Amino acid sequence: MTHLPIDKIKDAWTSENIKLNPPATPESIKATEEMINFQFPDDCKEFYLKLDGFVDWDWTKNMFSIWPLARILENYHNESDKSFIVFADYLINSHHIGFVKGKSGVFKNIAETPEHIADTFSEAIFLIHSDADILY
Repeated sequence: MTHLPIDKIKDAWTSENIKLNPPATPESIKATEEMINFQFPDDCKEFYLKLDGFVDWDWTKNMFSIWPLARILENYHNESDKSFIVFADYLINSHHIGFVKGKSGVFKNIAETPEHIADTFSEAIFLIHSDADILY
């Protein structure tokens, strides 16, 4: 699947007046990985080194919010299911997009069983940016 470079998506989000957090540090990414006992894929780390998600609960025009590391951690600590690592949500937690520990790819979690939607983090960001039907 095609995906846009992070910088192009970041520029598009900025032009849509989405408030973006400054980049995360390599140390904050590593600390997050240690606290959630999960290693982010390289393209996910690259993304967070360019921007640490959206400010507060800001969202795209299609109502998806990309979470900063702090929110990923907060959600992880508050959830009983520690196998699903959320990095985005639709319509203020209507459903989540994230990783499943022990499985490759990206999943949406609408029902009880997460459904595979993308092979890579970059592909998932492209799907969110392009408002792909598979997200719903």
